[in-house]
Amino acid sequence: MRSYSKQCKRQRAWQLTRSLLRMRPDSATFPDRLFSSQRSTPFLNPRESALTRPPKMKPSPPFRFSAPPVMRIICLLLAMVTGLYANGFYIPVQDPFAASRGNAFVATADRPSAVFYNPAGLTQLDSATVHVGVYGVRLGIDGETAIDGGSYQNKAEFIPLPQFYAAAPLNDRLSAGVGLNAPFGLRTDWGTSTPFRAVATETDLTYATAWGVLGYELSSDLSIGGGLALTYADGTLKQFLPPPNPPAEFGFEGDDYSTSWIASLLWQPGGRHSFGLTYRAKTELDLSGSAAAPGIGLAIPDAGLDLVTPDTLVAGYAFRPNEQWTLEANVEWVNWRRLKVPTLRQAPLPENPIPFNWESNFMYGFGVTYAPNETWAFNAGYIFIENSQPDLNFNPAIADADRHWLSAGVSYKAATWTVDLAYQYAFSDRTVLDPTPEFDAGDLVAGDYSSRFHGLMLSFNRSF
Repeated sequence: MRSYSKQCKRQRAWQLTRSLLRMRPDSATFPDRLFSSQRSTPFLNPRESALTRPPKMKPSPPFRFSAPPVMRIICLLLAMVTGLYANGFYIPVQDPFAASRGNAFVATADRPSAVFYNPAGLTQLDSATVHVGVYGVRLGIDGETAIDGGSYQNKAEFIPLPQFYAAAPLNDRLSAGVGLNAPFGLRTDWGTSTPFRAVATETDLTYATAWGVLGYELSSDLSIGGGLALTYADGTLKQFLPPPNPPAEFGFEGDDYSTSWIASLLWQPGGRHSFGLTYRAKTELDLSGSAAAPGIGLAIPDAGLDLVTPDTLVAGYAFRPNEQWTLEANVEWVNWRRLKVPTLRQAPLPENPIPFNWESNFMYGFGVTYAPNETWAFNAGYIFIENSQPDLNFNPAIADADRHWLSAGVSYKAATWTVDLAYQYAFSDRTVLDPTPEFDAGDLVAGDYSSRFHGLMLSFNRSF
């Protein structure tokens, strides 16, 4: 039976990134400008179960990706990292320049991170460019449960989330890019002494996606883009068996690979306006692994859980009144209804439905950039994210809520290098009411929940 150790999880992720880069087994060791940017769901379901762009320069020579040392470092980090949630367990922030302006970037998209934000924007690049970044985050969640009046804290810890992008023009109209990031992820650990331990104790979703995209310039003001994505996911879910079962922790761990796709466009009429649109398709996963409750000698060597990460659609408008200022607003729709009711397969025990039944939600991002010269740029932004979890399906493992994000950042450019630094602060407060009169999981999770989030993001961009 599979071990639940973090080492196994890291080794599987490392094997994925190594194969993507075609690295030799012995090459590393695994460690312990128009617009210039210058209730959710106890997985055992105790509720129901007893148990102005300038003319293009001459394109650079074809850019060859041969897994340089910096790329290997990023892959090592991605192999070790576990995500956190920003919207449900969706992590839309994947570049510090974009993050510092409220993640409003789809209508600008003039950096290598356009691989994720809007591949059509890659046609704005004049030369091959590489982006290496890391997102350091710390999420704290406090809960005060109504059933006992107790106060509990999620075990907050610092989590690094790396990103890597590389892009280059192939000719006057066509550009290509690749990327590696973690657009979804989750990590919460409430311990084993909460009254809702039969709903959630520890939840961990490691999620890494490799992107390969193209951008094509149809005309001087219109470009389209798109490509494919390969995802690796590993999930761990733990909770105590609900009464009248013995007090024992039950855990499931499984992993899977899957593919998806992305499509986008960028329209820049005139010299001051820009419109962007990006659609990322859903990813269907079948996490296969094992489950166990060691405290009572239960071992299920062949278990599985189907999981769908939602499709997203983001639209943006950017306005540049002069050479120093850029303003942008984005609206992003996240189709959480895709989750529906996943099923935990745990033969010889009966299949166990998990009623997520989340609601699709919207994110609203607003950002501004002030670039007094070609060297410095200063950004600020705000995001509002709607709650996707109704009280009926609330789960402290994710603890979603209406959330406010404040951000600021600075960029410095020197010769062929650009350094971006961003800081984010997010907060939310929510009261969860038990919607049913009978004693069930709703009684266990009802209460007040608040979250406080600090994020620091740093990236280096190099043009060749």
